[in-house]
Amino acid sequence: MEKKQSTKRTTPSFVKAFSFFRYGYQHLMKERFFKILTITCIIILYGALALFFTDRYYITKGATGIFDALYWAIVTIATVGYGDIVPVSKAGKIFALMIILSGPVLLSFITASVASIFVEKKIKEGKGLETIRSKDHIIICGWNENADTVINGLLVQLKGTLPKIVLVNELEEEDIQSIQYRYRDQDLGFVKGNFVKEDVLARANLLRARAAIVLADVSGGRKIEKADERTIFSSMAIKSMAPKLRTCAELIYPENKEHLLRTKVDEIVIRGETTGSFLATAAISPGMGDSIKLLVSNQDENKLWRIPVPAKLAGKTISEVVPYLRNKFGALLLAVVKEQESMKLEDILSDDSTFIDEFIRLIAHCLR
Repeated sequence: MEKKQSTKRTTPSFVKAFSFFRYGYQHLMKERFFKILTITCIIILYGALALFFTDRYYITKGATGIFDALYWAIVTIATVGYGDIVPVSKAGKIFALMIILSGPVLLSFITASVASIFVEKKIKEGKGLETIRSKDHIIICGWNENADTVINGLLVQLKGTLPKIVLVNELEEEDIQSIQYRYRDQDLGFVKGNFVKEDVLARANLLRARAAIVLADVSGGRKIEKADERTIFSSMAIKSMAPKLRTCAELIYPENKEHLLRTKVDEIVIRGETTGSFLATAAISPGMGDSIKLLVSNQDENKLWRIPVPAKLAGKTISEVVPYLRNKFGALLLAVVKEQESMKLEDILSDDSTFIDEFIRLIAHCLR
């Protein structure tokens, strides 16, 4: 497993604040919150002025100034009623009754409008219709019988530093609630929809994710025979939106691997690909199968890790690297892997620009 690679994207605080206020403003506009708030302010101002002009000459418990009148109107409409300022004249009492009767009605509208925002947000989250606002999270596209094993593997291998996990699939709400209950101690989000579509991936906040896992999907009553097709298309969509996002994909049929490679996913896992060799190893070398299983499963704390070479060890010998890994991570060095850069379009074009070269460039541009 590769060591955690930071893919954080820094967002200025004022941008986050603006996004939050815009979100709240749009929902309050739909609930006519500002119209109700305006009516409430007009009644408060009207009541304060009425009390000021009718009771300003009454010194005992009367409003002797505009500030006192405004204070009384706010306290009255909020149904608090301290009693330190009360209307004395008959006209003042009539205006007070108007404010007293209208106060509970207007305040109930205001509180209901604000509460409806949170209720609507909670309902959307439960149905998978809300946009994920987390960052550095792990997206799991699709669902099958092995999905629980994937989640448990993440919980074990990233224990203590596990980011939010976001499920993107077309499961029914009851099934999602069952999954969220099983992992109720974890931060588990849900986006409902076809993860082949870019708008669904955008709701999962793909651009700010840490990694994406594409499973052979059978959610929404889909057949497993069509899973590879969806895996390929979704991988294309993910890499087109976030080319640098680490993406791992699962295939059912080995013959589809060459098509998935064109999407430039980082890792491809073919179901059952190693079963035959694993059984052969277990038969010929007793005990070897159990050792390998412990290294790749979640049942043992000893794992195979893949980490980038630290800059200060570049160019060093193996004898210098081994003590560093032992002291730093308590790990044993097994191998040093050098990745070769993937072939680019320029590598297959000739030095002289010909008609064929231009044709290849045109085809490549159309396929992007």
